[in-house]
Amino acid sequence: MELRARLVSATGILLASILATTATAPAAGQTGPAELRAETRLAETQSDETRSAETPSPPAPLPPPGEMARCKELIDAGLNGAARARLAPIVEAHPGWARATALLALTYYKESRFEVAATLFARALAADPQEIAARPPYGWSLYSLGRLDEAEEMFESLLAVKPDYTAAHYALGLIDLDRDEIDGARRHLATTLELAVAQDDPPMAGRARARLGDLYLRLDDLPAARRELELALELVPDEGDALFTLSRVLQRLGDEEGAADARRRFEAAKAGPAPGAGRLPG
Repeated sequence: MELRARLVSATGILLASILATTATAPAAGQTGPAELRAETRLAETQSDETRSAETPSPPAPLPPPGEMARCKELIDAGLNGAARARLAPIVEAHPGWARATALLALTYYKESRFEVAATLFARALAADPQEIAARPPYGWSLYSLGRLDEAEEMFESLLAVKPDYTAAHYALGLIDLDRDEIDGARRHLATTLELAVAQDDPPMAGRARARLGDLYLRLDDLPAARRELELALELVPDEGDALFTLSRVLQRLGDEEGAADARRRFEAAKAGPAPGAGRLPG
């Protein structure tokens, strides 16, 4: 009887142990309490990360009012580096801001860094095609890079908005002159001269006459070339290109004294803008 009682007791203990183990251990394919807690924590972490990814970052703060005007003042004063230091972070934070991008481009244009300027002007106009102020320097950047077809398209788009825009006619005259399209160049330069006189713009009138002098030299019409170049220099006395071309014309005409004087004035003018700079409006 004692043995039987001990067996029954042992059996009861074993059965209780088995039941307890069955209640706490996960069955195949099921998750136990510890694993369940770990999975819950992982799910909560992933949920937080998902919410963070789905929540947009707050927009970058705008610069103080008047910052664009202050940057333009710096550019006008020739302080392109200072303006660029203020504009670059703004453009980085607000890449779709056309005005800021155009002003940043202008700092490079003023330094004759036309490749960078053209890229930024294109970006500004893509962001806002109505950013009209970006078109003239963008057109001149394209012209300076030899991208004549694109420059022509840009200046023609300006004339579509403002038909009496003198600088656009002048630019198209230069493009035709570079292509050796004499009739088109003569027409655009004559229009430039007419508008410049009407608008009381002596520097532009001087540039137009200087380029007409270049045109007549190509046609080997030396007296006409001399006339236009001398008239140009009355309006813009230090126009290096005009002085250099006039010295060549006078030498061919046999006026050695006049040619020497033109060369002397040209050498003095070289201390200013390099030859070719007078072709582009500032």
